[in-house]
Amino acid sequence: MDTADGDRSGFELAGHWHDDSLDVTAEDLAMTGAGTLRVLRVSGDIDTDTAPVLEDALKQAAADQPHAVVVDLSGLTFGDSATLNALLQAHHRLPALVIAGPLNAALQRLFTLAGLDAFFTMTPDVETAVEQLTSS
Repeated sequence: MDTADGDRSGFELAGHWHDDSLDVTAEDLAMTGAGTLRVLRVSGDIDTDTAPVLEDALKQAAADQPHAVVVDLSGLTFGDSATLNALLQAHHRLPALVIAGPLNAALQRLFTLAGLDAFFTMTPDVETAVEQLTSS
């Protein structure tokens, strides 16, 4: 399955949240015998004004109880402490949370400086995350 080039075979749209600066799309993949894998594709900017958009998508993911959630930050152009806060809160509500990139240099630095690059499970891209989660 190739999720990097837009071929998202097997994925079904599960929700969409947005405002002027941020867009979050939820896609679900049914995993044989293991429930559902949710991928949140995030694009735009996250700051204190737009973080509630991501928070709402993550809260809905927790309510829907998927087996795991992959947050695709490859389309994120700006993120600050509000991004980290939303992800940390979600980490406590979800059974498994994976951060997928590739992350831009500034976002990678934010995770590193906060010491969260070692805290979160991180993968280079969504395809790797899906492969890891569906093979276990």
